[in-house]
Amino acid sequence: MRMKAAVLHAYNEDMVIQDVAIADPKDREVLVRIAATGVCHSDLSASKGKSRAKLPLILGHEASGVVERVGSAVSKVRVGDRVILSWAPNCGQCFYCQKRFPTLCDVYGFAAGRGGLWDGTSRLEAQSGSIHHYSCVSSFAEYAVVPETGCLPIGEDVPFEVAALVGCAVTTGFGAVVNDARVEPGDTVGVIGVGGVGINAIQAAALSGAEMIVAIDINGDKEGVARSFGATHFLNPNTCDVTDAIKSLNRGRGADSVIECTGRPTAISAAYDCIRPGGIVVSVGIAGREEMVALPASTLPNTQKRVAGSNYGGGIPERDFDRILGLYRAGKFDIDRQIGKRIALEQINDAFRWLEQGVLARTLVCFDH
Repeated sequence: MRMKAAVLHAYNEDMVIQDVAIADPKDREVLVRIAATGVCHSDLSASKGKSRAKLPLILGHEASGVVERVGSAVSKVRVGDRVILSWAPNCGQCFYCQKRFPTLCDVYGFAAGRGGLWDGTSRLEAQSGSIHHYSCVSSFAEYAVVPETGCLPIGEDVPFEVAALVGCAVTTGFGAVVNDARVEPGDTVGVIGVGGVGINAIQAAALSGAEMIVAIDINGDKEGVARSFGATHFLNPNTCDVTDAIKSLNRGRGADSVIECTGRPTAISAAYDCIRPGGIVVSVGIAGREEMVALPASTLPNTQKRVAGSNYGGGIPERDFDRILGLYRAGKFDIDRQIGKRIALEQINDAFRWLEQGVLARTLVCFDH
């Protein structure tokens, strides 16, 4: 079958809209007709070579759609099912899956590292040759072949745009707070970076009963957005000393936890300075592979401060999808207001530029099949 897709041929260059062949799904694979896909900062980072993804490549990983065809031995979904796609499908059998770290699945790591699916090969091809998959999804296209465990059926009551956002930004921010920071009622929480992930970290902190939620961003225009989703305070590092400001808010102690969403080494160091003894920094943002973080080593045992990485919200994606959708249906978690422009695939390069400019809402590519 042939489809329209946005293909990245070189880092730091525009994607090219072109005709691509997509193969039938193999054993335990599913062909999904993409309905909506978000434009995420991880896609932008990959387009600049931060993750060293193999080229040529179809980006996109935050998506929803309809099951069009299934391969042999598929039992989780059926043709016609409306689904959220997970960019971290898992095998359920490897060391990390058995240790309840499914987002670190060895089989997924093998596939994603090679730009393929479970067997390491691609289902995508152009006249010039094979095209690589991105995170076993590649949703900047009309269709995607994904592992069966990368699909979660949803009801008719969940809009495709909402489902797409749950597939990445919502779950990542929610899980960083609930699963990794384990925010409790009365806590003081800092959130560095008020983007797609940060907004959901703020919401999750509010839902967890945090007393103070301090949003931190160099873009002052984001203060209103942060407060509308539950932030009690807003700090701009360009106009104040964030560490001093947070400590002054919390009797000189510092925050119980800081969710760092930018991936900048200086921001991670600042987050470490902002937390109280025994507090935790949860690092969500993606940094370049060569970038390093310097921390005062003597403070680690003396203060018992912790720094933890958070991958896809640090939980079990399917479980967290269900939890989030339950909260959404109950009117307790706002996803609709996170949706910004709805665009055609042909505008994908414009969407990347808007993202770099600090767009305040999520841009979604929506397909009208």
